Amino acid sequence: MFTIVYSTHCDSVICAILYPKRSLTWREYVCDSNPALISVFNQFLSLIPQRIPERFLQNETHFSRDRKMPFSQLVSFVFSASASDKNNGLNIKIGEFAKQARRSGLLPYANACGAGALSKARAKVPWQAFESIFKDAVDLAALLWDAQQWHFWHNMSVYAIDGSKYTLPASNQIRQEFDPKSGFDTPGKGHYPQCLVSTAYDVFKRYPVACCTAPYATSEREEARRLLPRIPSGGVILFDRGYPSYDFFLTLLANYIGYFVLRCPAESTFPAVERFVRSNKRQDFIRIKPTITYLQGLTPEERHQAKPILLRAIRLESPDGTVSVLLTNMLERIEFPMQDIIGLYFQRYRIEEYYRDEKITIEVEKFHSKSSNGIRQELFAAATMSIIGRLLINLSGATAEEGRNAPQFKNAVIALSRDAFVLTPQSPEKALVIFKELLDQIARVKYYRPANRREGQPRICKKPPNKWCDNRAKVLSKAAANA
Repeated sequence: MFTIVYSTHCDSVICAILYPKRSLTWREYVCDSNPALISVFNQFLSLIPQRIPERFLQNETHFSRDRKMPFSQLVSFVFSASASDKNNGLNIKIGEFAKQARRSGLLPYANACGAGALSKARAKVPWQAFESIFKDAVDLAALLWDAQQWHFWHNMSVYAIDGSKYTLPASNQIRQEFDPKSGFDTPGKGHYPQCLVSTAYDVFKRYPVACCTAPYATSEREEARRLLPRIPSGGVILFDRGYPSYDFFLTLLANYIGYFVLRCPAESTFPAVERFVRSNKRQDFIRIKPTITYLQGLTPEERHQAKPILLRAIRLESPDGTVSVLLTNMLERIEFPMQDIIGLYFQRYRIEEYYRDEKITIEVEKFHSKSSNGIRQELFAAATMSIIGRLLINLSGATAEEGRNAPQFKNAVIALSRDAFVLTPQSPEKALVIFKELLDQIARVKYYRPANRREGQPRICKKPPNKWCDNRAKVLSKAAANA
């Protein structure tokens, strides 16, 4: 292609042929003098293995032949589908994924398979393979993160542990594994099944460091015990109401090297906490004695060894006058002032924002699978995309101090989901160019926090009303009459 330009000069016509500018090669686009970017990108390429690891191989014949979607592309597509537009079906997403991968030149031989073939391929991959990639992404974020002073509190990382209920597809397998009481055969039931997802979240770096999935009726304390070994030591862990118990305090003191802050109600709680509330003190040291429920499960010798636990209690009053108590093992008043601990606890809301991002931005509850294995795959895939998205925001170089204008998380996840095949390219040289463009795109779109703090809003379920609930009383009365 060329352009002909005519111009007149001294009663003569001059014809000039302007050739287009030559496209830059990847080595010219990404300067060799910047080896840091190449090194970082190579770290990302190590996240998804080209072949399924042997420890996750269920059958020797699985992924032994070349298919339209080999293992690495299957994983990258699940990552893309779990964080992209959930209004499109799998067939549409598979076609778009293959088309964009071919056009970019990263997967020149990518072909679109059917949704049925994809489901059969996903069934051959246990969800533990996605959990392993999630753990590798956490380690990669810890390795590459450009830490700033506002990412820490008193030079310590801060983590929040909390659980949230996720609505699942209504298949028999999912009901039996996650929520057996949600079936239509249970009187008064018939709703969609749910599961409990517990997460350990870095509240200042804003990405999950550990997560686990359990049936609906599982105790959140038990899930928190599962997460503790995965949390880096030397930090501070924040807990909401519902976690404090004598047994849980013992677990924290015995299994975590660091500090913790738990919120405790002012009534119907430990006697020592109730006495502290009645004293009207701002802070004090209290001793939590073993509860009767805890002592009942011990031998006489173990009961004798059960000692009270010394904790620091801090009075917390909400704007509406509700009183609660913060319990912590930060016993040094000078090193950890009371107001600093109170301000730190309110940073726990970041994990609530993470669940909001998963359910509203990523729309993780619009699952593509109807099997328990596929549900867990997509949950870990969505969490991994959140980690990579936050890490790319940090690496984009446009991250400002927290509370100011920063790259938008929604834009980062959407951009990453569209180019998820950049993690499994057949041409790493071309992928490096797209990776740099991805960083530039993430840095370009900013999130501007409102100048005035918005008022808190009550939790409202925005799902359409269940038609089975409208006439529930009439249906139950009719069924009882017929019985």
